[in-house]
Amino acid sequence: MKKRIGILCLLTALLLGGCGRGNDEPTNLDEGYTALEEERFDDAIASFDTAIAEVEDEVSAYRGRGIAYLGLGNYSEALSNFNQALESTTDRMEDTRKDILYYKASTQYQQEDFDGTIESCSEILQIADEADAHYLRGASFMEKGEEDTAKADFDAAVALAPSDYSLYLNIYECYREQNLSADGDDYLNTALNIESTDEADNYDKAKIYYYLEDYEQAQELLGPLVESLDGPSLLLMGQVYLKLNDTAHARSVYQQYKSSVGEIPAVYNGLVLCDLADGDTQSAIDNALTGLELNEDDGKQELLYNLIVAYEEAGDYESAKQRSQEYISLYPSDEAGVREYEFLMSR
Repeated sequence: MKKRIGILCLLTALLLGGCGRGNDEPTNLDEGYTALEEERFDDAIASFDTAIAEVEDEVSAYRGRGIAYLGLGNYSEALSNFNQALESTTDRMEDTRKDILYYKASTQYQQEDFDGTIESCSEILQIADEADAHYLRGASFMEKGEEDTAKADFDAAVALAPSDYSLYLNIYECYREQNLSADGDDYLNTALNIESTDEADNYDKAKIYYYLEDYEQAQELLGPLVESLDGPSLLLMGQVYLKLNDTAHARSVYQQYKSSVGEIPAVYNGLVLCDLADGDTQSAIDNALTGLELNEDDGKQELLYNLIVAYEEAGDYESAKQRSQEYISLYPSDEAGVREYEFLMSR
Protein backbone atom coordinates (compact mmCIF):
# COMPACT_ATOMS: atom_id res chain seq x y z
CA MET A 1 0.00 0.00 0.00
CA LYS A 2 1.49 3.27 -1.10
CA LYS A 3 1.31 6.18 1.28
CA ARG A 4 2.98 9.53 1.81
CA ILE A 5 6.41 9.40 3.40
CA GLY A 6 6.59 10.93 6.88
CA ILE A 7 8.10 14.13 5.51
CA LEU A 8 6.64 16.30 8.26
CA CYS A 9 8.66 14.40 10.85
CA LEU A 10 11.86 16.07 9.70
CA LEU A 11 10.20 19.46 10.16
CA THR A 12 8.98 19.00 13.73
CA ALA A 13 12.00 20.75 15.21
CA LEU A 14 11.31 23.80 13.07
CA LEU A 15 7.84 24.45 14.48
CA LEU A 16 8.76 26.93 17.15
CA GLY A 17 11.90 28.33 15.57
CA GLY A 18 12.24 31.85 14.25
CA CYS A 19 9.39 33.41 16.20
CA GLY A 20 9.75 36.71 17.97
CA ARG A 21 8.65 35.79 21.50
CA GLY A 22 9.57 36.46 25.08
CA ASN A 23 7.65 39.70 25.80
CA ASP A 24 6.24 40.07 29.32
CA GLU A 25 2.74 40.54 27.90
CA PRO A 26 1.73 37.77 25.45
CA THR A 27 1.16 39.06 21.94
CA ASN A 28 -1.23 37.65 19.36
CA LEU A 29 1.77 35.89 17.86
CA ASP A 30 2.64 34.35 21.23
CA GLU A 31 -0.90 33.11 21.65
CA GLY A 32 -0.92 31.76 18.11
CA TYR A 33 2.27 29.79 18.55
CA THR A 34 1.13 28.49 21.94
CA ALA A 35 -2.02 27.22 20.24
CA LEU A 36 0.14 25.54 17.61
CA GLU A 37 2.13 23.76 20.32
CA GLU A 38 -1.15 22.46 21.73
CA GLU A 39 -2.47 21.58 18.25
CA ARG A 40 -5.40 23.99 18.60
CA PHE A 41 -5.12 24.95 14.97
CA ASP A 42 -8.37 26.93 14.63
CA ASP A 43 -7.45 29.03 17.68
CA ALA A 44 -4.00 29.57 16.22
CA ILE A 45 -5.47 30.83 12.96
CA ALA A 46 -7.69 33.28 14.84
CA SER A 47 -4.69 34.66 16.75
CA PHE A 48 -2.61 35.01 13.60
CA ASP A 49 -5.52 36.71 11.82
CA THR A 50 -5.55 39.33 14.58
CA ALA A 51 -1.77 39.67 14.43
CA ILE A 52 -1.95 40.36 10.69
CA ALA A 53 -4.81 42.84 11.13
CA GLU A 54 -2.82 44.69 13.80
CA VAL A 55 0.32 44.62 11.64
CA GLU A 56 2.44 42.61 14.01
CA ASP A 57 5.40 40.67 12.55
CA GLU A 58 3.86 39.64 9.21
CA VAL A 59 6.49 37.02 8.43
CA SER A 60 5.86 35.16 11.70
CA ALA A 61 2.10 35.62 11.42
CA TYR A 62 1.79 34.25 7.88
CA ARG A 63 4.27 31.49 8.72
CA GLY A 64 2.28 30.49 11.80
CA ARG A 65 -1.02 30.61 9.97
CA GLY A 66 0.46 28.43 7.24
CA ILE A 67 1.58 25.86 9.82
CA ALA A 68 -1.91 25.85 11.34
CA TYR A 69 -3.53 25.20 7.96
CA LEU A 70 -0.94 22.51 7.32
CA GLY A 71 -1.92 20.89 10.61
CA LEU A 72 -5.56 20.95 9.48
CA GLY A 73 -4.63 19.36 6.15
CA ASN A 74 -5.73 22.46 4.20
CA TYR A 75 -2.74 22.47 1.89
CA SER A 76 -3.88 25.18 -0.52
CA GLU A 77 -4.35 27.70 2.31
CA ALA A 78 -1.08 26.57 3.90
CA LEU A 79 0.80 27.13 0.65
CA SER A 80 -0.78 30.55 0.16
CA ASN A 81 0.32 31.66 3.63
CA PHE A 82 3.85 30.34 3.23
CA ASN A 83 4.13 32.26 -0.04
CA GLN A 84 2.91 35.42 1.67
CA ALA A 85 5.43 34.89 4.46
CA LEU A 86 8.22 34.52 1.92
CA GLU A 87 7.11 37.68 0.11
CA SER A 88 7.37 39.56 3.41
CA THR A 89 10.99 38.54 4.04
CA THR A 90 14.07 40.52 3.05
CA ASP A 91 17.36 39.39 1.55
CA ARG A 92 18.93 39.50 5.01
CA MET A 93 16.51 36.91 6.42
CA GLU A 94 18.11 33.80 4.91
CA ASP A 95 17.52 31.52 7.90
CA THR A 96 13.88 32.57 8.09
CA ARG A 97 13.41 32.02 4.36
CA LYS A 98 14.98 28.58 4.64
CA ASP A 99 12.66 27.66 7.51
CA ILE A 100 9.56 28.75 5.58
CA LEU A 101 10.77 27.04 2.40
CA TYR A 102 10.93 23.74 4.29
CA TYR A 103 7.29 24.12 5.24
CA LYS A 104 6.40 25.15 1.70
CA ALA A 105 8.25 22.16 0.24
CA SER A 106 6.53 19.79 2.66
CA THR A 107 3.14 21.23 1.73
CA GLN A 108 3.87 20.84 -1.97
CA TYR A 109 4.94 17.25 -1.36
CA GLN A 110 1.66 16.52 0.43
CA GLN A 111 -0.13 17.98 -2.60
CA GLU A 112 1.91 15.67 -4.84
CA ASP A 113 3.34 18.73 -6.57
CA PHE A 114 6.75 17.13 -6.93
CA ASP A 115 8.08 19.69 -9.41
CA GLY A 116 7.19 22.44 -6.95
CA THR A 117 8.83 20.52 -4.11
CA ILE A 118 12.01 20.13 -6.14
CA GLU A 119 12.06 23.86 -6.88
CA SER A 120 11.58 24.79 -3.21
CA CYS A 121 14.28 22.36 -2.07
CA SER A 122 16.64 23.77 -4.66
CA GLU A 123 16.04 27.23 -3.19
CA ILE A 124 16.88 25.87 0.25
CA LEU A 125 20.08 24.33 -1.05
CA GLN A 126 21.13 27.69 -2.47
CA ILE A 127 20.96 29.00 1.10
CA ALA A 128 22.49 25.98 2.87
CA ASP A 129 23.64 22.51 1.84
CA GLU A 130 21.45 20.41 4.18
CA ALA A 131 20.60 16.73 4.33
CA ASP A 132 16.84 17.30 4.80
CA ALA A 133 16.58 19.33 1.60
CA HIS A 134 18.53 16.74 -0.40
CA TYR A 135 16.35 13.97 1.03
CA LEU A 136 13.05 15.69 0.27
CA ARG A 137 14.21 16.63 -3.23
CA GLY A 138 15.36 13.05 -3.77
CA ALA A 139 12.00 11.71 -2.57
CA SER A 140 10.30 13.97 -5.12
CA PHE A 141 12.55 12.79 -7.94
CA MET A 142 11.78 9.21 -6.91
CA GLU A 143 8.05 9.90 -7.17
CA LYS A 144 8.67 11.21 -10.69
CA GLY A 145 10.48 8.00 -11.63
CA GLU A 146 13.87 9.71 -11.92
CA GLU A 147 15.75 7.14 -9.85
CA ASP A 148 19.31 8.13 -10.78
CA THR A 149 18.69 11.78 -9.91
CA ALA A 150 16.99 10.73 -6.68
CA LYS A 151 19.96 8.56 -5.73
CA ALA A 152 22.35 11.48 -6.23
CA ASP A 153 20.33 13.51 -3.72
CA PHE A 154 20.03 10.60 -1.29
CA ASP A 155 23.78 10.04 -1.41
CA ALA A 156 24.36 13.73 -0.78
CA ALA A 157 21.98 13.59 2.18
CA VAL A 158 23.71 10.67 3.89
CA ALA A 159 27.11 12.25 3.25
CA LEU A 160 25.91 15.28 5.21
CA ALA A 161 24.25 13.24 7.99
CA PRO A 162 26.09 9.90 8.07
CA SER A 163 24.88 8.96 11.58
CA ASP A 164 21.18 9.72 11.15
CA TYR A 165 19.34 6.38 11.33
CA SER A 166 15.98 7.92 10.45
CA LEU A 167 17.41 9.36 7.25
CA TYR A 168 18.54 5.93 6.03
CA LEU A 169 15.17 4.46 6.96
CA ASN A 170 13.26 7.21 5.16
CA ILE A 171 15.37 6.73 2.04
CA TYR A 172 14.65 3.02 2.15
CA GLU A 173 10.93 3.81 2.44
CA CYS A 174 11.17 5.80 -0.80
CA TYR A 175 12.53 2.76 -2.61
CA ARG A 176 10.06 0.41 -0.95
CA GLU A 177 7.09 2.50 -2.01
CA GLN A 178 8.27 2.22 -5.61
CA ASN A 179 8.68 -1.57 -5.25
CA LEU A 180 12.46 -1.14 -5.35
CA SER A 181 13.28 -2.47 -1.89
CA ALA A 182 16.37 -4.30 -3.11
CA ASP A 183 17.87 -0.99 -4.27
CA GLY A 184 17.17 0.53 -0.87
CA ASP A 185 18.80 -2.32 1.04
CA ASP A 186 22.25 -0.78 0.51
CA TYR A 187 21.24 2.20 2.65
CA LEU A 188 19.98 -0.09 5.41
CA ASN A 189 23.18 -2.13 5.43
CA THR A 190 25.22 1.07 5.61
CA ALA A 191 23.14 2.25 8.57
CA LEU A 192 23.91 -0.95 10.46
CA ASN A 193 27.54 0.14 10.57
CA ILE A 194 26.68 3.30 12.53
CA GLU A 195 28.03 3.05 16.06
CA SER A 196 25.14 3.05 18.54
CA THR A 197 25.34 5.77 21.17
CA ASP A 198 22.27 5.05 23.31
CA GLU A 199 19.37 2.66 23.76
CA ALA A 200 17.17 4.69 21.43
CA ASP A 201 19.40 3.62 18.56
CA ASN A 202 18.35 0.02 19.19
CA TYR A 203 14.84 0.80 17.98
CA ASP A 204 16.17 2.18 14.70
CA LYS A 205 18.49 -0.79 14.26
CA ALA A 206 15.63 -3.17 15.02
CA LYS A 207 13.56 -1.49 12.33
CA ILE A 208 16.43 -1.92 9.88
CA TYR A 209 16.68 -5.62 10.71
CA TYR A 210 12.90 -5.87 10.30
CA TYR A 211 13.10 -4.47 6.78
CA LEU A 212 16.02 -6.78 6.02
CA GLU A 213 13.81 -9.68 7.22
CA ASP A 214 16.19 -10.61 10.03
CA TYR A 215 13.39 -10.90 12.56
CA GLU A 216 15.39 -12.66 15.26
CA GLN A 217 17.90 -9.79 15.43
CA ALA A 218 15.06 -7.27 15.51
CA GLN A 219 13.41 -9.22 18.33
CA GLU A 220 16.60 -9.29 20.37
CA LEU A 221 17.11 -5.52 20.12
CA LEU A 222 13.47 -4.74 20.90
CA GLY A 223 13.28 -6.94 24.01
CA PRO A 224 14.53 -4.41 26.61
CA LEU A 225 12.56 -1.59 24.96
CA VAL A 226 9.35 -3.60 25.08
CA GLU A 227 9.96 -4.35 28.75
CA SER A 228 10.14 -0.60 29.38
CA LEU A 229 6.79 -0.22 27.53
CA ASP A 230 8.21 1.99 24.78
CA GLY A 231 5.27 2.61 22.45
CA PRO A 232 6.96 2.45 19.02
CA SER A 233 8.93 -0.62 20.11
CA LEU A 234 5.74 -2.40 21.17
CA LEU A 235 4.20 -1.72 17.76
CA LEU A 236 7.29 -2.92 15.92
CA MET A 237 7.52 -6.05 18.07
CA GLY A 238 3.93 -6.82 17.12
CA GLN A 239 4.90 -6.61 13.45
CA VAL A 240 7.90 -8.87 14.08
CA TYR A 241 5.70 -11.52 15.72
CA LEU A 242 3.26 -11.32 12.80
CA LYS A 243 6.10 -11.95 10.36
CA LEU A 244 7.07 -14.97 12.47
CA ASN A 245 3.42 -16.17 12.27
CA ASP A 246 3.18 -15.93 16.06
CA THR A 247 -0.22 -14.26 16.35
CA ALA A 248 -0.59 -15.14 20.03
CA HIS A 249 2.46 -13.09 21.05
CA ALA A 250 1.62 -10.36 18.53
CA ARG A 251 -1.87 -10.02 19.99
CA SER A 252 -0.42 -9.93 23.51
CA VAL A 253 1.93 -7.09 22.56
CA TYR A 254 -0.86 -5.05 20.96
CA GLN A 255 -3.08 -5.57 24.02
CA GLN A 256 -0.16 -4.49 26.20
CA TYR A 257 0.11 -1.28 24.16
CA LYS A 258 -3.61 -0.61 24.65
CA SER A 259 -3.44 -1.05 28.42
CA SER A 260 -0.09 0.68 29.01
CA VAL A 261 0.16 3.38 26.33
CA GLY A 262 -3.33 3.93 24.92
CA GLU A 263 -5.62 3.24 22.00
CA ILE A 264 -4.53 4.28 18.50
CA PRO A 265 -5.59 3.05 15.04
CA ALA A 266 -2.24 1.28 14.50
CA VAL A 267 -2.88 -0.98 17.50
CA TYR A 268 -6.29 -1.98 16.21
CA ASN A 269 -4.80 -2.56 12.78
CA GLY A 270 -2.33 -4.96 14.39
CA LEU A 271 -5.20 -6.79 16.09
CA VAL A 272 -7.07 -6.94 12.77
CA LEU A 273 -4.03 -8.53 11.13
CA CYS A 274 -3.91 -11.09 13.95
CA ASP A 275 -7.61 -11.82 13.49
CA LEU A 276 -7.26 -12.24 9.73
CA ALA A 277 -4.28 -14.55 10.16
CA ASP A 278 -6.32 -16.62 12.64
CA GLY A 279 -9.35 -16.68 10.33
CA ASP A 280 -11.59 -14.75 12.75
CA THR A 281 -13.17 -12.30 10.30
CA GLN A 282 -15.89 -11.07 12.68
CA SER A 283 -13.31 -10.08 15.29
CA ALA A 284 -11.30 -8.39 12.52
CA ILE A 285 -14.35 -6.37 11.49
CA ASP A 286 -15.15 -5.42 15.10
CA ASN A 287 -11.57 -4.32 15.81
CA ALA A 288 -11.37 -2.32 12.58
CA LEU A 289 -14.65 -0.50 13.28
CA THR A 290 -13.51 0.32 16.82
CA GLY A 291 -10.18 1.69 15.58
CA LEU A 292 -11.84 3.81 12.90
CA GLU A 293 -13.95 5.52 15.58
CA LEU A 294 -10.83 6.96 17.27
CA ASN A 295 -10.03 10.65 16.80
CA GLU A 296 -6.46 10.08 15.60
CA ASP A 297 -6.07 9.85 11.80
CA ASP A 298 -2.62 8.30 11.62
CA GLY A 299 -3.00 4.61 10.78
CA LYS A 300 -6.61 4.81 9.60
CA GLN A 301 -5.73 4.27 5.94
CA GLU A 302 -4.33 0.81 6.60
CA LEU A 303 -7.18 0.06 9.01
CA LEU A 304 -9.86 0.95 6.46
CA TYR A 305 -8.12 -1.11 3.78
CA ASN A 306 -7.99 -4.14 6.06
CA LEU A 307 -11.64 -3.66 6.99
CA ILE A 308 -12.44 -4.08 3.29
CA VAL A 309 -10.35 -7.26 3.24
CA ALA A 310 -12.17 -8.55 6.33
CA TYR A 311 -15.59 -7.92 4.78
CA GLU A 312 -14.47 -9.76 1.64
CA GLU A 313 -13.21 -12.75 3.60
CA ALA A 314 -16.48 -12.79 5.54
CA GLY A 315 -18.40 -12.86 2.24
CA ASP A 316 -20.06 -9.48 2.91
CA TYR A 317 -19.35 -7.97 -0.50
CA GLU A 318 -21.90 -5.17 -0.21
CA SER A 319 -20.17 -3.77 2.88
CA ALA A 320 -16.81 -4.29 1.19
CA LYS A 321 -18.01 -2.27 -1.83
CA GLN A 322 -19.31 0.56 0.36
CA ARG A 323 -16.07 0.78 2.31
CA SER A 324 -14.04 0.53 -0.90
CA GLN A 325 -15.89 3.54 -2.33
CA GLU A 326 -15.13 5.41 0.89
CA TYR A 327 -11.47 4.37 0.65
CA ILE A 328 -10.85 5.65 -2.88
CA SER A 329 -12.64 8.91 -2.09
CA LEU A 330 -10.22 9.45 0.82
CA TYR A 331 -7.09 8.01 -0.83
CA PRO A 332 -7.59 8.32 -4.62
CA SER A 333 -3.88 7.96 -5.43
CA ASP A 334 -3.50 4.59 -3.69
CA GLU A 335 -3.11 2.07 -6.50
CA ALA A 336 -3.86 -0.99 -4.37
CA GLY A 337 -7.08 0.60 -3.17
CA VAL A 338 -8.16 1.48 -6.71
CA ARG A 339 -7.47 -2.08 -7.88
CA GLU A 340 -9.48 -3.46 -4.97
CA TYR A 341 -12.36 -1.13 -5.81
CA GLU A 342 -12.34 -2.17 -9.47
CA PHE A 343 -12.29 -5.83 -8.46
CA LEU A 344 -15.26 -5.42 -6.14
CA MET A 345 -17.24 -3.41 -8.68
CA SER A 346 -16.72 -6.17 -11.26
CA ARG A 347 -18.31 -8.83 -9.06
